[in-house]
Amino acid sequence: MRLIALLCLFSLAVQAEKPSFKKWKTPLALGISSGITYNPFAKKIQTKIVAAGHLTPLDDYIQYGPAAMYVGLNIFEYQNEEKAFDQAGVFLLGTSIYVAATQGLKATITEARPDGTEKTFSSGHTATAFFGATVLAHEYRDTHPEFVIAGYTLATATGALRIANNKHWVTDVLMGSAIGIASAELAYILYPKVRHQWQKLNRFTLTPQVAPAYYGASMSIGF
Repeated sequence: MRLIALLCLFSLAVQAEKPSFKKWKTPLALGISSGITYNPFAKKIQTKIVAAGHLTPLDDYIQYGPAAMYVGLNIFEYQNEEKAFDQAGVFLLGTSIYVAATQGLKATITEARPDGTEKTFSSGHTATAFFGATVLAHEYRDTHPEFVIAGYTLATATGALRIANNKHWVTDVLMGSAIGIASAELAYILYPKVRHQWQKLNRFTLTPQVAPAYYGASMSIGF
């Protein structure tokens, strides 16, 4: 199943944007690294290095840090309703993609976490953090690079704490980060197409009409 997840990630990169692979290099490298670290030897090393027990609950909160910065900057630098609508659309579409991917993998792969609980692959916390950081980078890398650096720092810290807290293996965190970044990139590619279809659907309206003597409806179609 892990191999299938990696192949799906590669397929998304190939199909989503040809022939440019620049933006897909990082998620692909992380996905390949996840496959490389999926072995008993890597788990044995991690078990020896990472102390048993739960270190801190901080990762439960900082995973949302990049997304919070993104939303905060959108509110602070509000420009117009259309741009705000598009930014919200990209964010919601990308969130749906990474949640479906991580939860689908968790439901399919019931391998134990380092602390003994189930559903370790892949790391949803890390996917959340890296998705937020990537969306933040798309919108503000030119105007607010300091926030982009902070976003990726929080995302990296989230992944590191998931390992330190014995909640995930290294392979889980690497794949989670790959999914988070890939989901953001895919959302920016797919959103214009989704919006176009939505606008086409909105050209058709059906309004019910109810009166004492009759029931009916009026229909309008925009061209």
